[in-house]
Amino acid sequence: MSSPVRRAFLLLRQHFLLISGPWLVVCAAGFAVLKVVQQIMSRMYPVFDTRTLRGMGHQQMNAAVLTSQRANFIRLGAIECVAVLEGAFEVLALAVMVLLVARIAAQGEDTVAAALGRLRNIPGVAGTLLKFYAIALAIGLGTMVIAILPAFLIVPMRLSLHWPFQIVRWVTWISAEAGTLLFVCCVMPFLLDAVWRLQRPESPDEDAPPGLLARAIGYGVVAICIEIAVRLPSRLLQASLPHTPGTGPSIGQYAFGLATVLLTALPAIVCIVAITLLVMSAEERVEVESAA
Repeated sequence: MSSPVRRAFLLLRQHFLLISGPWLVVCAAGFAVLKVVQQIMSRMYPVFDTRTLRGMGHQQMNAAVLTSQRANFIRLGAIECVAVLEGAFEVLALAVMVLLVARIAAQGEDTVAAALGRLRNIPGVAGTLLKFYAIALAIGLGTMVIAILPAFLIVPMRLSLHWPFQIVRWVTWISAEAGTLLFVCCVMPFLLDAVWRLQRPESPDEDAPPGLLARAIGYGVVAICIEIAVRLPSRLLQASLPHTPGTGPSIGQYAFGLATVLLTALPAIVCIVAITLLVMSAEERVEVESAA
């Protein structure tokens, strides 16, 4: 039998739009909603311009700085709310993808509507997905805090040692990607458990066989590394473009951003399909051993 990764590429080549459609739709919708929210927040809470401090008194300057900080927190809060909402739909899309891959690999055809129908009929599926979503949120918050610590620590060092801004930018990028990698490694046991329970709804108390976690983490690490390699040129290009406060991105920049989001989603799709096929192979071995 071929490896799950090879089978994942074969399935995606034959049924790419069907299998990856739910995930790509969620990513595209999340990107669109995020940009709309960013535009609304930018108009309601404009970007702070240090030139407005000129000629102000001390009290006026403090009030302006506090207003700017409050506006920044509100904008960040709105963006995080969009990310939380997108994460909920990503969990639903993941469950649909798992059921689609299982049916297509076994029978050769399926539809999204049929997968949603089977998802609704799985006993305790809401609790399984909500539990995984809550754990993923908690892990994401923890890894995000760890990821932003280097950026907070390097800013005073940059000011005291007169380092160029590019060093802070690279440290921020590297720490963010390291946080994503840490998140994947920490969440993978719970993802594997969720996929196993979606595949075996008739055995809710049965755990996934040992030995799958290491391979699943390996798939996740490779997928994240490929995603980082794809996202890095986009970051470098966006950093090289001039930016003027108060001017919004053009339609071309929106299209480029959307294309980047969809392209960087492909490694995650391959990873999810491969993990689903890995669990299916383990499930078949469990059924054979039980029959024997």
